[in-house]
Amino acid sequence: MLVRLANAEDKQAWRALSQEYDKYISQLTDNMDLWYDGFDEYIDSKIAKHNAVIAVSRMDGRCNGLIAFSKTHNRITFFAASEGMSFAETSERLLTVALRQLDSAKDISVQLPFGICDLFMTIISAFEKHGFIVTGDDLMAGVKAHNLIKCASNEKRGGSFHYDYDNYNLMSKKEHCPACNDLPMPEDQIDIAELEYSYATAEYPGQGRLFGKMHMTTKLHVVDFEDMPTDEMIGFMREVQIVGKALHEVTGAIKINYEVHANSGPHIHVHLFPRYLDDDFPSAPIDYRISEPAPYESYDEYLWFVERMRDELIKAGDLT
Repeated sequence: MLVRLANAEDKQAWRALSQEYDKYISQLTDNMDLWYDGFDEYIDSKIAKHNAVIAVSRMDGRCNGLIAFSKTHNRITFFAASEGMSFAETSERLLTVALRQLDSAKDISVQLPFGICDLFMTIISAFEKHGFIVTGDDLMAGVKAHNLIKCASNEKRGGSFHYDYDNYNLMSKKEHCPACNDLPMPEDQIDIAELEYSYATAEYPGQGRLFGKMHMTTKLHVVDFEDMPTDEMIGFMREVQIVGKALHEVTGAIKINYEVHANSGPHIHVHLFPRYLDDDFPSAPIDYRISEPAPYESYDEYLWFVERMRDELIKAGDLT
């Protein structure tokens, strides 16, 4: 099953999914026209705002479910999962995605049709598993419905597209990309070198508590690595290799790991992680969220590392 943003090609599947529920909704209202009033415009709006997520079968493209939400009002505005064997999994995955995009520091609300059948009771139960509680009853486009609230929490959230697709999508465009518009770098990041195709940057305190952890950013604005022109890719990766060799020499690391993520800052960059006999991740991937305490004995040692990298690149003839 693939869970992705809904697009204009999904409109027919969205309508068909909603109509699967008509046999139940019609028991809660005598005015189905009101229930569907403005529905097509609503679909168009949610798709345009990237506020709708669909679950589809990878093999046949069948729509298994869909959820839509409003970031402005911090609420879920549509939910439906097709009846079938994957109902529980579909519900769980759609709810997880939608709740990541909403603001967990504030109350999140939803209205769900009255639990007059097993299907509606199962949907209410799925929301309750995610911390929603029924707070009262109301009408939703003429349909009897329960009001549910998920109370604000101190949930720790990341900065990737999983939690803020709107910001990721904005930064994907060159005119809003921090790397392309000379916006200030995060505090205590220092450019070690400017090369022909890239910038090499040191980080403090360093992701993974790894001495010498740094990253390299391509000068060309590219969001997906596979879209980088071949000549640019060759030049960029050659410079990653050059800096990696210097990093190996300066740090005394056993191995340098190279990782391309770009889930938070979409402009392509490569992370260079020196690995040591005593690092915190034996036989395991690096947890970049761990950064304290810093792996440097002092901030002066961090500055020493930056200068040693510059000296090494100059000695190798790769930096003037």
